[in-house]
Amino acid sequence: MAKIKYRFDPHTLTYQRITKSTKRKLRQGLLYFAVTVVAAIAFNIFFTNYFDTPREQRLKKENESLVFQYQMLSQKLDHVDQALKNIEQRDDNLYRPIFELEPIPPDVREAGFGGTNRYDELRKYSHSDVMISTKKKMDKVENELYIQSKSFDAVIDEAKNKEKMLAHIPAIQPISINDFGRISDYYGRRRDPFTGSIRMHYGMDFTGPIGTEIYATGQGVVKKAGYSAYGYGKEVLINHGYGYKTIYAHLHDIHVERGDTVTRGEVIGTLGNTGRSTGPHLHYEIRKNNRPVNPFYYYFNDITGEQYDQMISAAAKNRKPMD
Repeated sequence: MAKIKYRFDPHTLTYQRITKSTKRKLRQGLLYFAVTVVAAIAFNIFFTNYFDTPREQRLKKENESLVFQYQMLSQKLDHVDQALKNIEQRDDNLYRPIFELEPIPPDVREAGFGGTNRYDELRKYSHSDVMISTKKKMDKVENELYIQSKSFDAVIDEAKNKEKMLAHIPAIQPISINDFGRISDYYGRRRDPFTGSIRMHYGMDFTGPIGTEIYATGQGVVKKAGYSAYGYGKEVLINHGYGYKTIYAHLHDIHVERGDTVTRGEVIGTLGNTGRSTGPHLHYEIRKNNRPVNPFYYYFNDITGEQYDQMISAAAKNRKPMD
């Protein structure tokens, strides 16, 4: 039952029942409704600003997870890029030079990819900076991988075309040794043992007992096999083609003749002490396009990286600084 209200009338000294007109009741009802609506709106605004709905909480967690995954992907792309840089370095400094291919210029490897508005579509997201940065790294790695794959294609093509060339290039020691102390002199400036003056030494000298076998270091044709008038004593000169020639000097015996075709590892003579020599040794030279080159870099078929380090140490001890 509705609660009945009364009011005191001081003139009649009695209580009179309070009655409300329909208009007043309607006005009060509207007022209560308006207050309720305003309160509900205020409560909703407050709740929305300071409390997340279950759906919003779920979306926030998903966003945090996505940002974390983008950051992890960005770090992995950094590692991939570093590994790719190492591959590119070996490609430019080892694989391509072997087949006489020019290194790929840095501006080609790091060529940009176009469109100033390339990443505009990602700017509308709340974490666009992470997304754009990761996408740029991904595009960069993808571009470098494409260029590197093309470079390997070119190297493979050259390898197929130059398989024959690889058999001809000097690639082993002319004397089989493990003790690099038997290399008595290296390529470079030195003091001439006869005159004492500083002169260029265009080969490497291998010591050993007279009669030690000497090997052709690559396939080729013998162009000279006899006594030299220029101090080399008994000498063998092999033309390997592709611009390469090798010289073997101060031999004791020669086992080949001019015009013979020899293969890598074939015995062509024995170590001796003929010509302008201070003791039994082999003087070995490599010439590329008729210019002497350091034989030190042409033993890649029978010397490991560790043995190269040993040879470098032996060379440092052997070769004294020139005045």
